[in-house]
Amino acid sequence: MSNGEGKAERPKSTIGFKKDEDLPRLREVLEAAGYTDSGIREVLRVKDFPSIRDRDMPLLLLCTNGGTPLEALIRLFLLEVPIEERAIRKVIHPMDLDSWVDGGLARVKGGMVAAEIKLLPFQNLLVAFDLDRRLFMERASDYVMGIGGSSISLANLTVRRPARLTLDLGTGCGIQALLAARHSDRVIAVDRNPRAVQIASFNAKLNELSNIKCLEGDLFEPVKGQTFDLIISNPPFVMSPEIRYIYRDSGMEADQICQKIVREAPGFLREGGFCQILCNWAEYSGQDWKERLSGWFGGTECDVWVMRSETRNVAAYASTWIKHTERQEPEEYAQHFVEWMSYYERQEIESVGGGSIAMRRSKDRRNWFKAEDVPEKMIGPCGDHIVRGFELRDFLDTVGEDSLLLQARLNVSPDVRLERRCMPSPEGWADEAAHLCLAQGLRFSGDVDPYIANLILQCDGQHPLGELLDDMASSLGVDPVSIAGTFCNIIRSLIERGFLFPSAVV
Repeated sequence: MSNGEGKAERPKSTIGFKKDEDLPRLREVLEAAGYTDSGIREVLRVKDFPSIRDRDMPLLLLCTNGGTPLEALIRLFLLEVPIEERAIRKVIHPMDLDSWVDGGLARVKGGMVAAEIKLLPFQNLLVAFDLDRRLFMERASDYVMGIGGSSISLANLTVRRPARLTLDLGTGCGIQALLAARHSDRVIAVDRNPRAVQIASFNAKLNELSNIKCLEGDLFEPVKGQTFDLIISNPPFVMSPEIRYIYRDSGMEADQICQKIVREAPGFLREGGFCQILCNWAEYSGQDWKERLSGWFGGTECDVWVMRSETRNVAAYASTWIKHTERQEPEEYAQHFVEWMSYYERQEIESVGGGSIAMRRSKDRRNWFKAEDVPEKMIGPCGDHIVRGFELRDFLDTVGEDSLLLQARLNVSPDVRLERRCMPSPEGWADEAAHLCLAQGLRFSGDVDPYIANLILQCDGQHPLGELLDDMASSLGVDPVSIAGTFCNIIRSLIERGFLFPSAVV
């Protein structure tokens, strides 16, 4: 029995190398094997791999049965398949396996090496987080979640302007802090879970990001007295009657954790700074969700854009989250489901909305609030589109009167696409419908008639809207005054969605 085997009998509760030279050695081992985004995609024959499903396992094992160093590392850190100790020692040479065991990366038992953490390449980063099996251990409360759909959504929505100081609130494994470090002079990552702080710190060092500082504490407590250009947060927003998992359960009633963050965040934002948070909120019968959320932001001195991506009845919502932790115990699932449903009944919650909130600190003027359902698709990073959305809303506030709007000169966004559906006719192909959409960012879309489609094309920044209104009225054979109100409403909607914008907004 090797020293590594003897030391690995007990699961490690900490992660981190004792020797400074071990981190660069680990990077060298992974780089030499080709353990990168592209390298792994090529081996697994997939487009993306943040989440590997159980039903894919037979195919993935077949793709990694060649015995190469890269295939061994994929099996160990992504597929969670134990590897023979002798093989791993060859793969990680000149590193010593004992350093991996002591550092909490792996354990050895019966001549086999098993991973203690997941290690995922993501956007040219290496990100460590907990294996799913930790959820079912006795000390599961400090489980650190990896890169899931919510992480990717927040990353895509985040404003990527240069920032002097960024705060990642509820950092978890640190993925948002790692990404923010690329455009921030300094990043502070905060979490109340000591293990999360430890893993986020390990990830910062593993990726050679010296501008990240990880602090333990609850919400804004560790950063009192500081202000930030950007605050990003993927907090424990799940509305649950339990306090079992730090990553999921806030211990507060309903959606109070999200309310608390948006109420306190403005005090930590510099003028013009953004706070972006993913959250869930309660929806009640007979109460408009937009009206309810608007009450959260009174007196915050922030402009607010709420984007709802989904709404689910409480039964479906509870089932999804309970299955995440009780998938192996049907009896436990049933018991928890009853408890969760009783909780929602007491709270009188009918459904749960989910999405993102973007706030911009804007003192000394009248602030605006906008809430809407966002399109199903986001294509690529959307941070620039978020900034543009705020600027377009600012512009609309300056042209509240139709007479002012008709003086504006607008440009069509280069991301606009017009899709036509045609049907056969005696004269040839005839337009049946025209669909307008954005090819990048928040993919807003909608049907338009030929007159609006032609109008959009004429928005070249040279002609005031009043002139375009006259041309449209002439083609329709009507008085411009009779269609001016409808015309302006359509234009405002096109501006708000980002199809059209004034030259001052780029």
